[in-house]
Amino acid sequence: MKKSIFALLGAIPFLYGCASTPNNLKEFSPVAIMTVYSNPSVPWYDEKTNSESVEDGILSGAVNRLINRKNPEHEERQERINYASSLLSEKMRDFGLEVIDPTTNKDGSAYKDAGSDFTDYIGNTVPAEGYSAITSSNGKMNRTFCKETGAKSVLYVNFRFQKVMVQEGVHNKGVAARVVMSVFGTDLNGKKIINKEYKAVSEGYADLVKSSNWDKEKVLSFYPELEDRLITKFLVDYVLSGNSETEKGLKPTAIKTNRPATENLENKQEETDTDNAVLQEKRTTAKKLLEKGMSAKEASEITGLSEEEILGL
Repeated sequence: MKKSIFALLGAIPFLYGCASTPNNLKEFSPVAIMTVYSNPSVPWYDEKTNSESVEDGILSGAVNRLINRKNPEHEERQERINYASSLLSEKMRDFGLEVIDPTTNKDGSAYKDAGSDFTDYIGNTVPAEGYSAITSSNGKMNRTFCKETGAKSVLYVNFRFQKVMVQEGVHNKGVAARVVMSVFGTDLNGKKIINKEYKAVSEGYADLVKSSNWDKEKVLSFYPELEDRLITKFLVDYVLSGNSETEKGLKPTAIKTNRPATENLENKQEETDTDNAVLQEKRTTAKKLLEKGMSAKEASEITGLSEEEILGL
């Protein structure tokens, strides 16, 4: 949930535990997407240990894909990342950004080596169509690409597809989908403007049959919604609201000082005015989210307003 950014009004004695506002991408448009890539398999993620099963090593990854080549988790790896890539560009444009990607500049230097299937296969990365899997930012390349395309910023985007066990008490009962989206960006001079990670787990799951059998296609069907959710959250943070550090239920924390009674009354009124401004900001954001096609439930999760209040806007 988003923390609202508060301005200190004069010498009002409040401490608002929120981070500085991140850069708004509209100030760095056109935005060049340098790469979009993912892992080739769907490893298990363990929430308790914050780790995943090792399936994508240089040797183990190739062997696993050979053994499991008929497994839809492996067969559909290209479709997964292609969908995420197309959705990212589409939604960025929907949010008012000018986007440079392989569909608008297929001859760009960042895209000219796209399709190096053998290298990407051995390297255990799957670039989206039109991209190379560039796994680290390169300042010189960023500056060169911005100069040749007119971009004011560049993004590196990685999706990691995983699966998690759903438990009921101590018993395993199903398998859910999990996605991690990492975004790194710099301006045209190479200064970092974004370094953010988003995570989501599907609400639905495939029932576990015996100990190691489940409907893999059903789990895979949850990924598009998760990709949509994470991309939208990223754009809400860095385009719509310009504030990626917001959290549900943030309240200003008053610093207690001895003040004259009249000054305390003034401060209380100013605190009320600030709370009203925050509420209005949430309502405005919710309206914009609905206009972007989000449901009342999704807008509620982001703004902290109730679904009923959002539907009444």
